[in-house]
Amino acid sequence: MRRNAFDLIRHLAALSVLVSHHFALSGLESPGLGGSHNLGALAVLAFFSISGYLIALSFCRSASLSNYLLKRVARLFPALIGCSLLMVYVAAPLLSERGVARLFDGSALLDFLRISAMGQANLADVTAGFIFPDSFNGSLWTLKIEFACYLAVAALLSLTRGPLLPLGAALLLAGVSGYLGRFGEGVWAAKLTTYLSVASAFFLGSFFAFRRAWLARPVVLVAMIVVGIALLAGTLGSAWSLPLGSLAMCLITLGAGLLFTDRLIAGRFDFSYGIYLYAFPVQQVVINRSGLGFYPGMALTALLVLVLAVLSWHLLERPALRMAHRRAERPAALPVGG
Repeated sequence: MRRNAFDLIRHLAALSVLVSHHFALSGLESPGLGGSHNLGALAVLAFFSISGYLIALSFCRSASLSNYLLKRVARLFPALIGCSLLMVYVAAPLLSERGVARLFDGSALLDFLRISAMGQANLADVTAGFIFPDSFNGSLWTLKIEFACYLAVAALLSLTRGPLLPLGAALLLAGVSGYLGRFGEGVWAAKLTTYLSVASAFFLGSFFAFRRAWLARPVVLVAMIVVGIALLAGTLGSAWSLPLGSLAMCLITLGAGLLFTDRLIAGRFDFSYGIYLYAFPVQQVVINRSGLGFYPGMALTALLVLVLAVLSWHLLERPALRMAHRRAERPAALPVGG
Protein backbone atom coordinates (compact mmCIF):
# COMPACT_ATOMS: atom_id res chain seq x y z
CA MET A 1 0.00 0.00 0.00
CA ARG A 2 1.26 3.50 -0.83
CA ARG A 3 2.12 5.45 2.30
CA ASN A 4 0.66 8.72 1.09
CA ALA A 5 -2.62 10.34 0.13
CA PHE A 6 -1.60 11.66 -3.28
CA ASP A 7 -4.17 9.60 -5.20
CA LEU A 8 -6.98 10.91 -3.03
CA ILE A 9 -5.74 14.50 -3.25
CA ARG A 10 -5.54 14.29 -7.04
CA HIS A 11 -9.14 13.11 -7.28
CA LEU A 12 -10.31 15.81 -4.88
CA ALA A 13 -8.37 18.37 -6.91
CA ALA A 14 -9.98 17.21 -10.16
CA LEU A 15 -13.44 17.49 -8.61
CA SER A 16 -12.53 20.91 -7.22
CA VAL A 17 -11.66 22.09 -10.72
CA LEU A 18 -15.03 20.78 -11.90
CA VAL A 19 -16.87 22.69 -9.17
CA SER A 20 -14.89 25.88 -9.77
CA HIS A 21 -15.43 25.80 -13.52
CA HIS A 22 -19.14 25.16 -13.11
CA PHE A 23 -19.42 28.55 -11.46
CA ALA A 24 -17.23 30.29 -14.05
CA LEU A 25 -18.92 28.69 -17.06
CA SER A 26 -22.30 29.68 -15.63
CA GLY A 27 -21.18 33.31 -15.52
CA LEU A 28 -20.69 33.29 -11.75
CA GLU A 29 -17.68 34.04 -9.59
CA SER A 30 -15.71 30.93 -8.68
CA PRO A 31 -15.43 30.18 -4.95
CA GLY A 32 -12.04 30.41 -3.31
CA LEU A 33 -9.77 32.70 -1.34
CA GLY A 34 -10.18 35.67 -3.64
CA GLY A 35 -8.12 37.09 -6.47
CA SER A 36 -6.12 34.51 -8.38
CA HIS A 37 -6.64 31.88 -5.68
CA ASN A 38 -10.03 30.50 -6.66
CA LEU A 39 -10.83 26.86 -5.94
CA GLY A 40 -9.80 25.66 -9.39
CA ALA A 41 -6.48 27.50 -9.34
CA LEU A 42 -5.58 26.06 -5.94
CA ALA A 43 -6.47 22.58 -7.20
CA VAL A 44 -4.22 23.00 -10.25
CA LEU A 45 -1.36 23.97 -7.94
CA ALA A 46 -1.97 20.79 -5.94
CA PHE A 47 -1.72 18.79 -9.17
CA PHE A 48 1.56 20.43 -10.15
CA SER A 49 3.05 20.04 -6.67
CA ILE A 50 2.39 16.30 -6.55
CA SER A 51 3.50 15.91 -10.14
CA GLY A 52 6.82 17.64 -9.49
CA TYR A 53 7.55 15.34 -6.57
CA LEU A 54 6.58 12.12 -8.33
CA ILE A 55 8.10 13.01 -11.71
CA ALA A 56 11.51 13.66 -10.17
CA LEU A 57 11.33 10.21 -8.57
CA SER A 58 10.22 8.73 -11.89
CA PHE A 59 13.22 10.24 -13.68
CA CYS A 60 15.58 8.76 -11.11
CA ARG A 61 13.93 5.34 -11.40
CA SER A 62 13.97 5.28 -15.19
CA ALA A 63 16.53 3.11 -16.93
CA SER A 64 17.17 5.79 -19.55
CA LEU A 65 15.98 9.17 -20.75
CA SER A 66 13.99 7.50 -23.51
CA ASN A 67 12.29 5.26 -20.95
CA TYR A 68 11.39 8.30 -18.87
CA LEU A 69 10.00 10.16 -21.87
CA LEU A 70 7.99 7.14 -22.96
CA LYS A 71 6.28 7.03 -19.57
CA ARG A 72 5.54 10.74 -19.68
CA VAL A 73 4.09 10.56 -23.19
CA ALA A 74 2.03 7.51 -22.19
CA ARG A 75 0.59 9.39 -19.23
CA LEU A 76 -0.58 12.47 -21.09
CA PHE A 77 -1.24 11.79 -24.75
CA PRO A 78 -3.46 8.68 -25.09
CA ALA A 79 -6.19 10.17 -22.90
CA LEU A 80 -5.79 13.59 -24.52
CA ILE A 81 -6.09 12.12 -28.01
CA GLY A 82 -9.19 10.18 -26.94
CA CYS A 83 -10.74 13.34 -25.53
CA SER A 84 -9.85 15.27 -28.69
CA LEU A 85 -11.46 12.58 -30.83
CA LEU A 86 -14.73 12.77 -28.91
CA MET A 87 -14.80 16.56 -28.89
CA VAL A 88 -14.08 17.02 -32.59
CA TYR A 89 -15.76 14.01 -34.19
CA VAL A 90 -18.70 13.38 -31.85
CA ALA A 91 -19.60 16.48 -29.86
CA ALA A 92 -18.81 19.12 -32.47
CA PRO A 93 -21.07 17.76 -35.26
CA LEU A 94 -23.91 17.43 -32.75
CA LEU A 95 -23.52 20.95 -31.36
CA SER A 96 -22.46 22.99 -34.38
CA GLU A 97 -24.96 24.50 -36.80
CA ARG A 98 -22.79 23.04 -39.55
CA GLY A 99 -23.59 19.54 -38.34
CA VAL A 100 -21.75 16.64 -39.96
CA ALA A 101 -20.63 18.94 -42.78
CA ARG A 102 -17.85 20.25 -40.52
CA LEU A 103 -16.25 16.79 -40.66
CA PHE A 104 -15.56 16.96 -44.40
CA ASP A 105 -13.97 20.36 -45.03
CA GLY A 106 -10.60 19.69 -43.45
CA SER A 107 -11.18 21.84 -40.38
CA ALA A 108 -12.10 18.86 -38.21
CA LEU A 109 -8.77 17.15 -38.85
CA LEU A 110 -6.88 20.36 -38.11
CA ASP A 111 -8.88 20.81 -34.90
CA PHE A 112 -8.16 17.22 -33.86
CA LEU A 113 -4.43 17.50 -34.54
CA ARG A 114 -4.14 20.87 -32.80
CA ILE A 115 -5.96 19.75 -29.66
CA SER A 116 -4.12 16.41 -29.57
CA ALA A 117 -0.84 18.36 -29.68
CA MET A 118 -1.89 20.34 -26.59
CA GLY A 119 -3.21 23.26 -28.60
CA GLN A 120 -6.28 25.29 -27.78
CA ALA A 121 -9.75 23.79 -28.12
CA ASN A 122 -11.18 26.83 -29.84
CA LEU A 123 -14.21 25.49 -31.71
CA ALA A 124 -16.01 28.75 -32.41
CA ASP A 125 -18.91 27.19 -34.30
CA VAL A 126 -19.54 24.85 -31.35
CA THR A 127 -19.40 27.42 -28.56
CA ALA A 128 -21.24 30.20 -30.39
CA GLY A 129 -23.86 31.57 -28.01
CA PHE A 130 -22.36 29.88 -24.95
CA ILE A 131 -21.93 31.87 -21.74
CA PHE A 132 -18.19 31.26 -22.13
CA PRO A 133 -17.58 31.07 -25.90
CA ASP A 134 -13.77 31.33 -25.89
CA SER A 135 -13.02 27.61 -25.68
CA PHE A 136 -14.77 24.26 -25.69
CA ASN A 137 -12.17 22.88 -23.29
CA GLY A 138 -10.36 25.60 -21.39
CA SER A 139 -8.64 23.19 -19.02
CA LEU A 140 -6.11 22.03 -21.60
CA TRP A 141 -3.78 25.01 -21.11
CA THR A 142 -2.10 23.28 -18.16
CA LEU A 143 -1.01 20.26 -20.21
CA LYS A 144 1.62 22.07 -22.24
CA ILE A 145 3.03 23.58 -19.04
CA GLU A 146 3.06 20.14 -17.44
CA PHE A 147 4.87 18.57 -20.38
CA ALA A 148 7.37 21.43 -20.52
CA CYS A 149 8.08 20.79 -16.83
CA TYR A 150 8.66 17.11 -17.60
CA LEU A 151 11.30 18.07 -20.15
CA ALA A 152 12.86 20.77 -17.98
CA VAL A 153 13.22 18.61 -14.88
CA ALA A 154 14.81 15.88 -16.99
CA ALA A 155 17.30 18.40 -18.35
CA LEU A 156 18.15 19.71 -14.87
CA LEU A 157 18.51 16.28 -13.29
CA SER A 158 20.62 15.11 -16.21
CA LEU A 159 23.12 17.82 -15.27
CA THR A 160 23.20 16.90 -11.60
CA ARG A 161 20.94 14.54 -9.72
CA GLY A 162 20.27 16.55 -6.59
CA PRO A 163 18.02 19.16 -4.97
CA LEU A 164 19.92 22.33 -5.87
CA LEU A 165 18.77 22.89 -9.46
CA PRO A 166 15.06 22.12 -8.86
CA LEU A 167 15.07 24.50 -5.87
CA GLY A 168 16.84 27.17 -7.89
CA ALA A 169 14.33 26.74 -10.71
CA ALA A 170 11.39 27.03 -8.30
CA LEU A 171 12.70 30.25 -6.76
CA LEU A 172 13.69 31.76 -10.10
CA LEU A 173 10.32 31.02 -11.68
CA ALA A 174 8.47 32.37 -8.65
CA GLY A 175 10.60 35.52 -8.73
CA VAL A 176 10.03 36.16 -12.43
CA SER A 177 6.32 35.43 -11.99
CA GLY A 178 6.12 37.96 -9.18
CA TYR A 179 7.97 40.57 -11.21
CA LEU A 180 5.70 40.10 -14.23
CA GLY A 181 2.64 40.17 -12.02
CA ARG A 182 3.69 43.51 -10.62
CA PHE A 183 5.27 45.26 -13.59
CA GLY A 184 4.21 43.30 -16.67
CA GLU A 185 1.56 44.57 -19.05
CA GLY A 186 -0.69 42.92 -21.57
CA VAL A 187 -2.21 39.51 -22.04
CA TRP A 188 1.06 37.62 -22.41
CA ALA A 189 2.48 39.05 -19.20
CA ALA A 190 -0.62 37.83 -17.37
CA LYS A 191 -0.35 34.39 -18.98
CA LEU A 192 3.36 34.06 -18.21
CA THR A 193 2.72 35.07 -14.62
CA THR A 194 0.33 32.15 -14.26
CA TYR A 195 2.44 29.68 -16.25
CA LEU A 196 5.60 30.41 -14.25
CA SER A 197 3.82 30.28 -10.91
CA VAL A 198 2.39 26.80 -11.48
CA ALA A 199 5.78 25.64 -12.79
CA SER A 200 7.40 26.93 -9.60
CA ALA A 201 5.13 24.64 -7.57
CA PHE A 202 6.21 21.74 -9.79
CA PHE A 203 9.92 22.37 -9.25
CA LEU A 204 9.53 22.88 -5.52
CA GLY A 205 7.86 19.47 -5.47
CA SER A 206 10.86 18.08 -7.38
CA PHE A 207 13.18 19.58 -4.77
CA PHE A 208 11.40 17.69 -2.00
CA ALA A 209 11.89 14.42 -3.89
CA PHE A 210 15.53 14.75 -2.84
CA ARG A 211 14.65 15.51 0.77
CA ARG A 212 12.63 12.44 1.60
CA ALA A 213 14.56 11.94 4.82
CA TRP A 214 13.04 15.21 6.01
CA LEU A 215 9.61 14.16 4.83
CA ALA A 216 9.75 10.94 6.82
CA ARG A 217 9.36 13.00 10.00
CA PRO A 218 5.75 13.95 10.85
CA VAL A 219 6.87 17.12 12.64
CA VAL A 220 8.40 18.36 9.38
CA LEU A 221 5.20 17.63 7.46
CA VAL A 222 3.08 19.46 10.02
CA ALA A 223 5.49 22.39 9.88
CA MET A 224 5.21 22.46 6.08
CA ILE A 225 1.42 22.65 6.32
CA VAL A 226 1.50 25.39 8.95
CA VAL A 227 4.09 27.47 7.09
CA GLY A 228 2.21 26.97 3.83
CA ILE A 229 -1.10 28.12 5.30
CA ALA A 230 0.57 31.14 6.92
CA LEU A 231 2.33 32.08 3.67
CA LEU A 232 -0.83 31.63 1.63
CA ALA A 233 -2.95 33.67 4.03
CA GLY A 234 -0.29 36.30 4.63
CA THR A 235 0.19 37.15 0.97
CA LEU A 236 -3.47 37.32 -0.10
CA GLY A 237 -4.15 40.54 -1.94
CA SER A 238 -0.47 41.40 -2.32
CA ALA A 239 1.47 41.73 -5.57
CA TRP A 240 3.27 38.48 -4.70
CA SER A 241 0.14 36.54 -3.88
CA LEU A 242 0.31 34.28 -6.95
CA PRO A 243 3.99 33.16 -6.86
CA LEU A 244 4.25 32.88 -3.09
CA GLY A 245 0.84 31.26 -2.91
CA SER A 246 2.01 28.68 -5.45
CA LEU A 247 4.99 27.75 -3.28
CA ALA A 248 2.71 27.72 -0.24
CA MET A 249 0.28 25.31 -1.91
CA CYS A 250 3.18 22.99 -2.67
CA LEU A 251 4.12 22.93 1.01
CA ILE A 252 0.52 22.29 2.05
CA THR A 253 -0.12 19.63 -0.59
CA LEU A 254 3.05 17.62 -0.02
CA GLY A 255 2.79 18.00 3.74
CA ALA A 256 -0.78 16.70 3.82
CA GLY A 257 -0.16 14.09 1.14
CA LEU A 258 2.72 12.51 3.03
CA LEU A 259 1.32 12.98 6.52
CA PHE A 260 -1.78 10.91 5.80
CA THR A 261 -2.27 7.53 4.14
CA ASP A 262 -5.06 6.98 1.64
CA ARG A 263 -6.72 3.59 1.99
CA LEU A 264 -9.64 4.38 -0.32
CA ILE A 265 -7.86 4.54 -3.67
CA ALA A 266 -4.30 3.52 -2.77
CA GLY A 267 -3.08 3.02 -6.32
CA ARG A 268 -6.03 0.92 -7.49
CA PHE A 269 -7.01 3.44 -10.16
CA ASP A 270 -6.50 7.04 -11.22
CA PHE A 271 -9.55 8.69 -12.71
CA SER A 272 -8.31 12.20 -11.87
CA TYR A 273 -6.79 12.95 -15.27
CA GLY A 274 -9.92 11.83 -17.10
CA ILE A 275 -12.09 13.92 -14.78
CA TYR A 276 -9.87 16.91 -15.48
CA LEU A 277 -9.94 16.39 -19.25
CA TYR A 278 -13.66 15.84 -19.69
CA ALA A 279 -15.20 18.14 -17.08
CA PHE A 280 -14.93 21.37 -19.05
CA PRO A 281 -16.51 20.25 -22.35
CA VAL A 282 -19.25 18.30 -20.58
CA GLN A 283 -20.01 21.36 -18.47
CA GLN A 284 -20.16 23.54 -21.56
CA VAL A 285 -22.83 21.27 -23.02
CA VAL A 286 -24.82 20.77 -19.82
CA ILE A 287 -24.79 24.44 -18.83
CA ASN A 288 -25.64 25.83 -22.25
CA ARG A 289 -27.80 23.13 -23.81
CA SER A 290 -29.55 21.07 -21.14
CA GLY A 291 -31.76 23.70 -19.53
CA LEU A 292 -30.99 22.28 -16.08
CA GLY A 293 -30.50 24.46 -13.05
CA PHE A 294 -27.10 25.10 -11.51
CA TYR A 295 -26.87 22.26 -8.99
CA PRO A 296 -28.75 19.62 -11.02
CA GLY A 297 -26.47 20.51 -13.92
CA MET A 298 -23.41 20.12 -11.74
CA ALA A 299 -24.63 16.73 -10.53
CA LEU A 300 -25.31 15.52 -14.08
CA THR A 301 -21.91 16.81 -15.17
CA ALA A 302 -20.16 14.94 -12.37
CA LEU A 303 -21.94 11.70 -13.28
CA LEU A 304 -21.20 11.95 -17.01
CA VAL A 305 -17.60 12.98 -16.41
CA LEU A 306 -17.01 10.09 -14.02
CA VAL A 307 -18.28 7.63 -16.63
CA LEU A 308 -15.98 9.11 -19.28
CA ALA A 309 -13.03 9.16 -16.87
CA VAL A 310 -13.53 5.50 -15.94
CA LEU A 311 -13.67 4.53 -19.62
CA SER A 312 -10.60 6.62 -20.36
CA TRP A 313 -8.67 4.94 -17.54
CA HIS A 314 -9.56 1.39 -18.49
CA LEU A 315 -9.43 1.73 -22.28
CA LEU A 316 -6.59 4.20 -22.80
CA GLU A 317 -4.60 5.33 -19.79
CA ARG A 318 -3.91 2.11 -17.91
CA PRO A 319 -3.00 0.07 -21.03
CA ALA A 320 -0.63 2.82 -22.20
CA LEU A 321 1.00 3.09 -18.78
CA ARG A 322 1.43 -0.67 -18.50
CA MET A 323 3.12 -0.73 -21.87
CA ALA A 324 5.43 2.12 -20.92
CA HIS A 325 6.41 0.53 -17.60
CA ARG A 326 7.41 -2.83 -19.02
CA ARG A 327 11.03 -1.78 -19.11
CA ALA A 328 12.83 -2.35 -15.81
CA GLU A 329 13.40 0.55 -13.46
CA ARG A 330 16.47 0.99 -11.33
CA PRO A 331 15.68 1.60 -7.66
CA ALA A 332 19.31 2.28 -6.84
CA ALA A 333 19.08 5.63 -8.59
CA LEU A 334 16.38 6.97 -6.30
CA PRO A 335 17.22 10.25 -4.54
CA VAL A 336 17.81 9.57 -0.86
CA GLY A 337 19.42 12.81 0.22
CA GLY A 338 18.40 14.14 3.58
